Amino acid sequence: MGNHPITVCNQVLSCDFEAVRQSMRCGSRCLPDDEDAQLALRLVFAPMDSPASTSCPMKPGEEVIVTSIKKAPGWEPLTWRQDRVARQEAAARGARLWPGPGESRFGRPSRCWCVQLLAADGRGGVRQMSALLQVACAQEDRDLEKVKDAVKEISSVAKYAHRFNYHVAQAVGEEPANIPAIRVASSAACFVLDSVNPRVADAGDTAILTFFDAKNVTKFVFEGGEDFEELPQAFFHFVLWSSGGKELLADLQGALKGQDFVLVDPVLLRGAEMAIADVMALSSSGELPNPNQQRFDLWHPRCGQLCRSFDPSRRTSSTRRACGLRPSGAFKPPPAGGGFSGVWLGFGWDT
Repeated sequence: MGNHPITVCNQVLSCDFEAVRQSMRCGSRCLPDDEDAQLALRLVFAPMDSPASTSCPMKPGEEVIVTSIKKAPGWEPLTWRQDRVARQEAAARGARLWPGPGESRFGRPSRCWCVQLLAADGRGGVRQMSALLQVACAQEDRDLEKVKDAVKEISSVAKYAHRFNYHVAQAVGEEPANIPAIRVASSAACFVLDSVNPRVADAGDTAILTFFDAKNVTKFVFEGGEDFEELPQAFFHFVLWSSGGKELLADLQGALKGQDFVLVDPVLLRGAEMAIADVMALSSSGELPNPNQQRFDLWHPRCGQLCRSFDPSRRTSSTRRACGLRPSGAFKPPPAGGGFSGVWLGFGWDT
């Protein structure tokens, strides 16, 4: 099946399992013939090169065969956000806490699978990898440009994470490698060359492949009731603050790996810059004038000491106050010896 050519970016791709196997055999003398191929994928877009992103084991142009597609029970939280949006859209009344389809990809319905991959290792052997495969439910959302936009968004979060990690290292006077950090799992856009499982994806579709293999996904910042983890909460605050109110993170989820928090599929909400006067003031009805401001206070109910290192105007108690926004622009690291004095103790701060 699937012997028709597909053109992407002016290149003709052979949609044929045997063609993919032959291509892989050029770099491998021991590719097994008895593996049950479900999908054949080609990596077409992988922009994540930030020091805060996890390493991507593949390069654009490389092809892989998906041999196993399973639902991972521990990954159910990945789809919670689209469930929340679906309920909100069905209700069609009241405050719109969750970003709707016209505002963000936050609620875009998609399916998630844990997949096993086979690829040539370039040394005459075969490498096996585990990954997260995300395929949009709607056909129009499997468009290459839409998938690339999602990957670019995740890449932007990784760049913010690098700046945040640098700030934390500066604040405590340590080398970045010696302290807990925020990492972002590398994601890439993959073109489906062939498929024998149309319930997952068809030849010609584009999907997101994320190199993430933790058994469970934990919500760090989602609805506001999560167990308080200072580092991801401070990172959430940092992005809104350092963007001058133009960008807000949503759905920080992932796993703790060693001392680092590895985020998977984070969302970046973009909007017009919020005026500081608007941010600090409540309307007469008691509602915040901007939905992102309401989301910020609900999802980040309190600040830890780390938030104070870059935004001292917001109280560190449980009192909810708007973020003390700085003017947007390039983030400048704090001066040596200034801003915050503290010693990292596990996941807390001693001041």
